[in-house]
Amino acid sequence: MKLLILSDSHGEQEFMQLAVRRERPDAVIHLGDHCADADRLAEEFCGLPVLSVRGNCDLWGPPRAETLLRTFEGVRIFGAHGHRYGVKQGLLRFSLAAQEQQAQVALFGHTHIPYCRQEGGLWLLNPGACGGRAPSCGIVTVDGGKAVCCVKDLLLEETL
Repeated sequence: MKLLILSDSHGEQEFMQLAVRRERPDAVIHLGDHCADADRLAEEFCGLPVLSVRGNCDLWGPPRAETLLRTFEGVRIFGAHGHRYGVKQGLLRFSLAAQEQQAQVALFGHTHIPYCRQEGGLWLLNPGACGGRAPSCGIVTVDGGKAVCCVKDLLLEETL
């Protein structure tokens, strides 16, 4: 199973659509800051599951959860925009919250800076911003109860 991870689109949908066409994911997770973009993506790609959480810039529109906790093929995934966990100052609070939820993958946005590392059995993934000058996305591949994560540059079509 392939999950496309997007965040911080801020009203720019061009690279979100490009990522879906290029990656052909089984589902999309949008980590906030313009959730309306996630809604439009779901409309455009009918049948593609699109999940989203609220970010610090999502003040209007339908209410949404601030966190996501889902299991995909035996892999537990925790997601949040990250602003409530102080991810710009460090990842300890966010990492502890994900561990508390017994997650194997923890997804966050907010910083606009791509980040992908496995620390102590927990994948930490920030897809960067899919809107802006250096658009990027994250990929979580789940197979046999294990996850592998990476970040891709949407301008260069390469893995970071």
